[in-house]
Amino acid sequence: MNDEDKVIFDVDAHENLAAALIGVFDSQVCGGKRYDIASVGRRRSNATYFASHSTDFTGQLNFSMDLTPLVNDPSLDVKSYIDGYIQNFATMYPPG
Repeated sequence: MNDEDKVIFDVDAHENLAAALIGVFDSQVCGGKRYDIASVGRRRSNATYFASHSTDFTGQLNFSMDLTPLVNDPSLDVKSYIDGYIQNFATMYPPG
């Protein structure tokens, strides 16, 4: 997705709550997959790489896609909606 299409969540506050939530899935973390470390690492890298030409405004970010139009209008086709984002990206970054 292009940056202007992303919904941005500043998740820097309350890192302890994120750790507690990940801790609920302790069997996966203890199984050798370090989701606890990776999840925080992804959020930190999202914040660092998001605006490459400016100073970070937060230490951790999560991104999402706004699905509100699909909820508000059940007649919208999910595939067409997603294809719109793909086309926006392809226009911004054409192959080749």
